[in-house]
Amino acid sequence: MDGFAVDAERILRVQGYRDPARIRPRIRKIAERAAADIADIARPEARYLRRAIRSVSGGTLEIEGGHRFSCVAFERLLGNATEVVVFVLTLGPGLETAVAERFTASEPVDALFLECAGWLCVEKATRHLAAHLGEEAKPDGLSVTYRLGPGYDYKAGEERAVWGLEEQPALFAVFGDAPLPVELLESCAMSPKLSRSGLFGLAPRA
Repeated sequence: MDGFAVDAERILRVQGYRDPARIRPRIRKIAERAAADIADIARPEARYLRRAIRSVSGGTLEIEGGHRFSCVAFERLLGNATEVVVFVLTLGPGLETAVAERFTASEPVDALFLECAGWLCVEKATRHLAAHLGEEAKPDGLSVTYRLGPGYDYKAGEERAVWGLEEQPALFAVFGDAPLPVELLESCAMSPKLSRSGLFGLAPRA
């Protein structure tokens, strides 16, 4: 993956600066600096595997290789899917280091804006990956549907259901011994911090 540009105005909006006329020049410069820095620091990288769905029933998703995951929302979100793409994505360790350096230098706003720029970059990288997967699946008559990840909640009937973060090890196990740009910690969080894991559904195109 190549780097992704992040708009300074978007950083400001996310941080609650809604009225451009009321933004102090110093704050705007910090946002512009964060937008410029993220383009140099972030190194988006992803790994993914495409696997057939064996079954989706009773809140359990089973995919090729015998890997199983549990969330009662799976049937609603993956009921039409025939395959999933399991993925991990990261911006690399450089951003985490850069944010820490700004805190150490007593530049908390710079650190906050840079991390915000990082998460916006993660979102862009995720959309880029989804588009790439859609192009790959198109010759097979499939399209990308929902993205799901451990630790997030999804609508299931009248309530919301959580795909437990404790299933991160099972998700990473799909990759076997393959080298990954992301390390899974004992807490089930990931390192580098600005990383994302999950799966995309692939369903027949309408």
